[in-house]
Amino acid sequence: MKALQANLAGLGRGRLLALGATGVGLLLAVFLGLGAIYAPSYTPLYGDLSPAAASRIVAALEQDGFDVELGQGGSLVSVPEADVARARMALADQGLPSEGVPGWELFDQSSGLGMNTFLQKVNRLRALEGEIARSIRTIDGIEAARVHLVLPEREAFSRTRPEATASVIVRNRAGYALSRRQALSIRALVASAVPDMDASKVTVLSASGETILAEDASSDVEGALQTRQTALEDRLARSVREIVAARVGAANVRVETNVQLSTERQVVRSESYDPDQQVVRSTETREEQSEGSEDRSGEVSVANGLPPELAGGAEGGTGSRQSSSQSNEIVNYEIGNTRTETIREPGQVARQTVAVLVNGIYAPDANGDPAYQERPAEELERIEALVRSAIGFDEARGDTVSVVSMEFVDMSLDAGTAAGNSLTDVLARNAMSILRGLLALAVVVAVLLFAVRPALKRALPVLAEGAAPGGLAAPEGSGAAQLPGTGRTSAPGLPKAERGVEPYDASALAHDDADEEDDLIALASVQGGVRKRRVQTVGELVTSDPDESLRVLRQWLAQGA
Repeated sequence: MKALQANLAGLGRGRLLALGATGVGLLLAVFLGLGAIYAPSYTPLYGDLSPAAASRIVAALEQDGFDVELGQGGSLVSVPEADVARARMALADQGLPSEGVPGWELFDQSSGLGMNTFLQKVNRLRALEGEIARSIRTIDGIEAARVHLVLPEREAFSRTRPEATASVIVRNRAGYALSRRQALSIRALVASAVPDMDASKVTVLSASGETILAEDASSDVEGALQTRQTALEDRLARSVREIVAARVGAANVRVETNVQLSTERQVVRSESYDPDQQVVRSTETREEQSEGSEDRSGEVSVANGLPPELAGGAEGGTGSRQSSSQSNEIVNYEIGNTRTETIREPGQVARQTVAVLVNGIYAPDANGDPAYQERPAEELERIEALVRSAIGFDEARGDTVSVVSMEFVDMSLDAGTAAGNSLTDVLARNAMSILRGLLALAVVVAVLLFAVRPALKRALPVLAEGAAPGGLAAPEGSGAAQLPGTGRTSAPGLPKAERGVEPYDASALAHDDADEEDDLIALASVQGGVRKRRVQTVGELVTSDPDESLRVLRQWLAQGA
């Protein structure tokens, strides 16, 4: 202990401060490294939570002894990865997270004491709205829903009862669009769940403020057209993007579509005749015959007007007889005709346009650096032909397709392939893991340098070849003699008696284990402590034989140079 105090006192104030600062920094690095290494890896438990729901979940988890971490402004709750399953079970035992608005569980913990009729009606309405909202969220693509029911009571002495109405607000998941078919199913669900409610009294709206279904017929049609237009544009853009991305890469293509729908109901009637198609419709035939006689004498009598059979062949009568016959035929023909009636409802595709932007090609130039090049015109024409086939192109309808090759802003894209994650993104995403690894490596290196290495030096001292234990070795190959008392001769090949130096007993320095523990002193040019007795012995040798000691030091310096 005294030797340690003496060594510290010999370092000086500046070195002591530097040594203390180094020790404190090393301890901080060790503690921080160990803390980062053994810090738990948090995994998201629930996300997109409201502040109230997140507060209840955090309180329940902390009460059960879980470590909780909040993120994304308090909407994301994370726990250590090893505690995810246990945390979910603990929350499920307490009924958390709650499924939006409460349902019939409102009546689970309520008693009839202190509950009046008004509160019972309000709770019943809340429970009904919550249950319908939960049922709506089970539909594919719907993330959240809110239901508002209006169930008016029949006033006193009133012969008619007001009709119940409902409004539903739906928020879709990313990438989904609420179709008219889904809106009709929601309307049917609400109308069936509420007593005495007509389906036409249910209004369905989207989270963006679009009216999908409403009581007004015009609003209903307008919302349906808008929904159909959005669905068609998304379908066309997805189809074109998939087929073009197979060639240029998903990150090298941008697609925009526009579909125009008809908003008027049209009824078109047409009739055409074919003169080559003649069919006899009816035939009419008429025949006429007549007979008569005329008196030649010019007498006018009744007999002249009688037929011969009735006249009785009166004697002396003279005259001429006349007879005539006539036949007519009328034929009516039916000409073949075609009658067509076409009804065009609103929502028919009137025109569609598609714009496709593809990135160029990055090819190495003469220096090996990537240089931008436009895609060949033949390739653009083939892509345009594919797009025309994918969308059902109709030139008579006025459809247009544009395929243009232009340079994208991101210069890290490879030729014809999707851009991968850059080194900066990878480092940012794995920063904590990399930092933990570096700190762990630093702790291991620090332990090896400052703990293992000194221990090995003390336990296994390295002995120079030909040197006595505990002696001061000269540089190898110097050829210089060893100092007296250290096992070295003053000059090679010369005995000590010829040099006038008495032999020095080196056993005093060789058997250190038999001597008592000597004090250690610190030297600026020597790493670690040096025994004080050895330094004194060397000083005595230099004093007794300065010339020989100086010559040996010169040889050492010359050999080192």
